[in-house]
This record gives sequence, structure tokens and C-alpha cells, in this order.
Amino acid sequence: MYFIYEVEEWVGVSPSVAFTSDNLDKAVLDILRRDLENKVDEEMGFIIAVIEAKVVGDGLILPLSGDPDIYFPVRYKVLTFRPIEHEVAKGIVTKAERSGLYVRLGPRLVEGLVHRSQVMDENVVETPDGQGFQGVNTNRVVRVGDVVRVRITSIAKTGTRPAYVLKIGLTMRQPYLGKEEWLKAAAKAET
Repeated sequence: MYFIYEVEEWVGVSPSVAFTSDNLDKAVLDILRRDLENKVDEEMGFIIAVIEAKVVGDGLILPLSGDPDIYFPVRYKVLTFRPIEHEVAKGIVTKAERSGLYVRLGPRLVEGLVHRSQVMDENVVETPDGQGFQGVNTNRVVRVGDVVRVRITSIAKTGTRPAYVLKIGLTMRQPYLGKEEWLKAAAKAET
């Protein structure tokens, strides 16, 4: 799910930027984008973009630290993606392996695994080219590049902060989940 958070914290700006910048807000925004975008925050999730930033007070110099930066209190907004257990999401199949399908959810940083037992409500076999799975009874095929609707069944954090990874388990074995074509055909059959 996507979220917008408003954050207030101190941001270090080099003296050369702080004293020469015509627009300190823009300079701080550039620093935050460089430092935060495409990173993972344990509480907020995957940071997609820093939307805006505003300096809200005077800068401070930390004389005994040896750090030359000037620290400004800044209020900024970030757009994030954080998977939530039991959420239904749309994604793209990025990779097929014997164990199942990898599906990209949200931004490019987030992938989950649909185990082969969770691909369809029937047994599946690998396609001859190894790029997907085919239903044994219905002959329906899902392969790399297909758009699918999945449900998040599990989220596990591995590693430690700041370099932790999320392992996301997915299913397509419930009603209204699966490949987009299957859902359109099922909706058409119901009407």
C-alpha cells in the first residue's frame, strides 16, 4: 500500500551550499532525494520519492563535532510503499523458477514469491520455455511479463537495520486473483 508521511528532522547542508544557494528549500530537497529515495525505512517502508521539503528554522553548527555541515530543521513529505499482510495487489511477473513466480509489487524494489502450489486452483507444470506455468486441467498459462492480481500472505524481515530485506509470500489461489485475462473472462462469464 502507498503512504505519504510528513517527517520533521535535522538535515546537514554543506556551508558552500547553505551560503550560496538562492533557494535553500530546493537545495535541501535535492539532498533528501539523494539520501532517501530508493532506500528502505523500517517504519515507513520503501521510499519512492521525497515530494517536498521546507526549512522551518535557523541552522545550527556543531562546533565540537568536527562536522562542517550546518544543520537545519526541515519538514518534508515522502511517498512510500509498504506491503501489508492480506492486502490484494497488482503486479508483474518478473521471473519464473521451478519453485514459483516472482512478482514485482509497487516500485521496482519490491518482489514477492508465488509458490508453484499457489499459482492456480489446480496442479501446474512449467511451460516448455521455463518462463511460466500452465494449468494441467485448463491449460491456462501465466508467464514472465504478465500482469497478475495477488494477495500478500506473509511478510518476513531478514537481516538487520539498515540493510534488511523483506521476504513476501503471495498467492493467486483465491477468487478474483490471478492473471488479468482470467479475471476478465470470469467477470464476462458471470454477466
